[in-house]
Amino acid sequence: MADDRSALVQTVRSQAADRLAWERAETHLVDVALRQRLTSLGVEPTTDVGVALMATAMLLAEGSPEFGGDFRDALAEVAHVGLALLAAADEGDCDC
Repeated sequence: MADDRSALVQTVRSQAADRLAWERAETHLVDVALRQRLTSLGVEPTTDVGVALMATAMLLAEGSPEFGGDFRDALAEVAHVGLALLAAADEGDCDC
């Protein structure tokens, strides 16, 4: 299980590294909004939530080529927000 989790994180991390500055900035705004939404719903933005977001995005992207690039871009954003939750936990910037 740990190997699967590490492989997922590495896949999303490599995808995130290829993004343009404006795309990373946009993802940051979504990240902040999602954290606020989760908090207002009583859900802690933990590393497990981050992994769940990445797993969901990757699963949907694998089986949904008919929706085209826009759909996959939105899913990538979900995955990158999940990655941001993990990074915040690693840096101690979150109570995860």
